[in-house]
Amino acid sequence: MAEFTRFEIYMLLNQVKPLWLSYIDLSEIDLRGVDLRGATLMNCNLKNVNLRGAILIETALGGCDLSGANMVGADLRRANLRGANLRGADLREANLAEADLVEVDLSGSNLIDANLGGVDLTNANLTNADLTGTNAPDHRVLRAKSLSGTIMPNGLVHD
Repeated sequence: MAEFTRFEIYMLLNQVKPLWLSYIDLSEIDLRGVDLRGATLMNCNLKNVNLRGAILIETALGGCDLSGANMVGADLRRANLRGANLRGADLREANLAEADLVEVDLSGSNLIDANLGGVDLTNANLTNADLTGTNAPDHRVLRAKSLSGTIMPNGLVHD
């Protein structure tokens, strides 16, 4: 995985869009409010990254490690997160409408009040995730491969 200095990351993020990066290490970087609309960041290390309030509309994040990421209020509409690791991520009030969450690991994630309208949760791991106040329809949530300990949208804990 490639590593960049803070200056190189700043220069990359300010290039003509859309951004296309794969297999790079951006772990623990502060990217609050960044606009990565339409970017391709496949298989990147974004562990513990701060993406609070970021614009990630139609961004390709498939296979990325976003474990522990702060994505509070991020706009992820129609984003491709297929196969991504979001274990322990904070996605409170994030907009994930129509996002591809197939085979995503959301175990231990905080999704309180997130917009999950139209998401595909097929084979997602929702173990111990908190879906309180989300608008995810039951038939979509039940496509997940694991719901053990999941707090459902209505506040009840799934067995």
